[in-house]
Amino acid sequence: MLPLVLLLLLGQSQALAITSGHCQKNISVKYQVPLTRTRLVNNASEQYIVYEERVRWDTVRMCCPGYRTIIFGFCEPICTEACPAHSYCVEPNKCHCMRGYEHSHHPNKQHQLICRPICQGGCPEHSHCIGHNECECRPGFKDVSSWFSMSLSCERIQCGHDQRYDLQRRACIKIEMSMEELMQRVAERLAKGLEHDEGEPTTEEPLEESKD
Repeated sequence: MLPLVLLLLLGQSQALAITSGHCQKNISVKYQVPLTRTRLVNNASEQYIVYEERVRWDTVRMCCPGYRTIIFGFCEPICTEACPAHSYCVEPNKCHCMRGYEHSHHPNKQHQLICRPICQGGCPEHSHCIGHNECECRPGFKDVSSWFSMSLSCERIQCGHDQRYDLQRRACIKIEMSMEELMQRVAERLAKGLEHDEGEPTTEEPLEESKD
């Protein structure tokens, strides 16, 4: 009954992949057999016991290569490289995504497994799937859904006039410009001013040519 409970618990956690993984191996076992012997001592027979070594062949059940023994004699597959997040070792050196995640591969490393979360029906606008049927607002957006709403609603975060939203800090921070950025900003404004002046018609009257 106890091994059955263990299997159920392990199946729920999905942290281990318990498979048969058992192999049989013939091994030689040495053992001793007591034998009664008789000897003559002072013209009288005396019995004594000696132990004679013998060998027998037994079949033992053990974990196959690529598996290791865990509690209660179960065998667990071994993956020499750690499986990525949301996956587990299902066979020797083979990982499998957990339930609620789909198999994908790294764009630059095709052999590297990535387990992407599955959100049934997709996520609302300005949000993305971060877990099985779990959506989260993208950086720069905040959750404005009401407590009684069943769906996520994301709205862009508005910062003050002298602030900007920092994606790494995920917060509004005061705008601090370097000298190069300040000079570039001044140059842009001057250029816009010159373009505006060139586009306006002149109000000065042309000088009349003198007549001799």
